[in-house]
Amino acid sequence: MKKVLAYTFVEILVALTITSMVMVLGISLYMQLAKSNSRIIKDYTRNQEILQLKSVLNTDFERYNHIEYGIYELEFKDKKGVCKYEFSSDGIIRRYQENIDTFKIEYINLEYKLQHGNTGMVTHLSFDIKWHQHVLPFSFYKEYQSEETVNKKIFR
Repeated sequence: MKKVLAYTFVEILVALTITSMVMVLGISLYMQLAKSNSRIIKDYTRNQEILQLKSVLNTDFERYNHIEYGIYELEFKDKKGVCKYEFSSDGIIRRYQENIDTFKIEYINLEYKLQHGNTGMVTHLSFDIKWHQHVLPFSFYKEYQSEETVNKKIFR
């Protein structure tokens, strides 16, 4: 009788055990990387949203020549139209013509400062945004070009 070359049962068990351990480590590493990647993408998206809000608000403060406030609301006006910001518990909503932008950002310490003379026109807006364990301060300032704009508002 001729002897057949083959692996023993013990050798096959050792190979399967080592292969199983490598597979478990590989899957575990993949799951950690996928979770980390998901967190990084979420943080990047949130960061982009914060930067976009800052850019849009800054542009609106520079562009519009008339800014009024209401309770948790800002209204930017000029001859071309009206742009409204609503500060709600869901975030900040910007409405311009038919467009609605929603910034799902948690803010605190919302403050307005008004033009002297009870004009109702906003000169300064500030609030803080919570981002992870950090608080990011936001501040916007509007300097009106002429006193005529302010005086017209006072005497109406």
